[in-house]
Amino acid sequence: MDYNELYNKYESEINKSLFIRIVETKLLDLYAKGMLSGTVHTCVGQELIAAVVADFIEDKDFIVSNHRGHGHYLAITDDTEGLIAEILGKKEGVCGGIGGSQHLHKGNFYSNGIQGGMLPIAAGAALARSLNNNDNSLAVAFIGDGTLGEGIVYETLNICSKWELPIIIILENNGYAQSTSMKQTFSGNLQSRIEGFGIEFYQTDTWDVDDLYTTIKEGINTVRANRKPVFIEINTFRLNAHSKGDDNRFNKEIDDYYEKDVLNSCIANCAVVNKLKGKYERKIDKIINHLIENGLDCEYICTDSNKTYNNYVEYKKVEYAGEKKRSNVLLYEAIKKVFNDNPKTVLLGEDVEYLTEWTEKVYGGAFKVTGDLSLLFKGQIRNTPISEAAITGIGIGLSLNGYKSFVEIMFGDFITLIFDQLINHASKIVCMYGRKLELPLVIRTPMGGGRGYGPTHSQSLEKYLLGIPNINLVAINHRINLMNLMDSIQIAKEPIVLIENKILYSMFYPSDKLIGFEYFETVERFPTTIISPKNKILPDVTIVTYGMMLYEVEKTIVDLFINNEILCEVVSPTCISPLNISPVIESVKKTSKVIVVEEGSFVAAFGSEIACALLESQECKIDKFERIGNNTTIPSALNAEKGALPNCNTIKKAVLRMF
Repeated sequence: MDYNELYNKYESEINKSLFIRIVETKLLDLYAKGMLSGTVHTCVGQELIAAVVADFIEDKDFIVSNHRGHGHYLAITDDTEGLIAEILGKKEGVCGGIGGSQHLHKGNFYSNGIQGGMLPIAAGAALARSLNNNDNSLAVAFIGDGTLGEGIVYETLNICSKWELPIIIILENNGYAQSTSMKQTFSGNLQSRIEGFGIEFYQTDTWDVDDLYTTIKEGINTVRANRKPVFIEINTFRLNAHSKGDDNRFNKEIDDYYEKDVLNSCIANCAVVNKLKGKYERKIDKIINHLIENGLDCEYICTDSNKTYNNYVEYKKVEYAGEKKRSNVLLYEAIKKVFNDNPKTVLLGEDVEYLTEWTEKVYGGAFKVTGDLSLLFKGQIRNTPISEAAITGIGIGLSLNGYKSFVEIMFGDFITLIFDQLINHASKIVCMYGRKLELPLVIRTPMGGGRGYGPTHSQSLEKYLLGIPNINLVAINHRINLMNLMDSIQIAKEPIVLIENKILYSMFYPSDKLIGFEYFETVERFPTTIISPKNKILPDVTIVTYGMMLYEVEKTIVDLFINNEILCEVVSPTCISPLNISPVIESVKKTSKVIVVEEGSFVAAFGSEIACALLESQECKIDKFERIGNNTTIPSALNAEKGALPNCNTIKKAVLRMF
């Protein structure tokens, strides 16, 4: 092969690839000298992929990358200093040194280190572009061959195809997932898999530059023209270790590919490229030396967002009046208002559409919350496959692209399937790129028992969601004004998980007030309800609860008042994480006795957080403390279930034990 001729034909692509290789080689040198820490996943041997893709990227395109993303970042953003400073842990880094090697963001470029996790986010960005009918931009997702073992990849491919999303998935197949050969882990035929989803499949490699260039160009142009997904498998080889020096592949295999590598051949056989190599090395050394000598170290950010113990809280008295409506109807009306107020609102979930061409009868959600919204807002309310993780990621992608996205998880028990998207994506994206990003995502899900649905459809799993940074965990109760609550949710710029207890759907709001008690709410966007004895009579016990348990607690305090002359004050927060403990403190100052009631397990849960927060505040004396919850598997038999869950009888016994 005439490498001078090849260089003349692909000068820009080879220059960019060479530059990427030298940057990454310098980074490895710095690591060897102990000047940077963490991981350095290099793409040495694969650089041409990023360089060619970058030729066809437009300003409005959305790009997601992975742990091996330096080449993608440099090719698309041309931000050399920002990348090097970031990996050095400098404040001048593109993410202020917070993100490091694997977590990069600039413009429409996002990377994260979780295998497969960014693919549904790219699909969400593609959906946003599909909804913007006048926009011919697309989403690009880089994945590696190891990602082919992740279920979320196939969940997402199915949706991309079914919804005809403008996305190109680029598989950089280097044959190894860290040290494990694809021959050990992959079964079947990849092309058959992809085409089985109805997605157009292309294949090329990094050793035939003409074919690589033509294939990528055709694939991207096909997505732009047809507004449908395309999948390109690009066979390549990673010449360096997975990260730093952890390489146990056969030396002969590496040597063979080293000889075959196009860039190495250009350096050896093309004087211009060889000369350019020295020029790039000097340029990068200059950047590194400047950052080492003059760069500012990343500032340590210490957040204390879950400790709001001493916040002043204003209270207002609440009178409940007006037409009584079922809570699921009120939720429907509140969500409908969001759609009317914000045309860039989308709701995704299983069985959320009202009528489709495939069904005879109306539906509108398992608990009838979405009603006829799909008729009123065409294309904005979508039935999805049973793919909880994928639709959550798609919701994240929509929210990053200017949409208010609602994702409905049909039963709260299934929220375990979206943990990765919540913890490693929604929670992190908000802050890990060195600045606060808006992510107006709402995960709605019905929790709780009382309907005889059994062990896997009746749980209250809120405890697993407590304390996730940057996630607001909000639980409705029968006292909260759902329209006002949804107004607060509508303007929120950060992720919210909204817990809707299944029994509450059929309850009516507003409920009548209890005789002998008065009602207050804190003046906050997610209010806390306080039920106090009338005429400012001092209570004997503080009961802290949330969600559906407020109803059981209300019944209990009337019984205790009438039959035992014990007065209780109830504190029921709507936002249970992060928690404002101040209303609880104010009550415990009066009683020194605390009972926490929650429907789920109380081990390492809401009650534990209340106890810790009260102790840490050091503002009130606690004589007695007790937690009530359900630490057993919930039985299907309705009577047995009622006995297992906290109820009026178990709460009353706990109060009496305190005396």
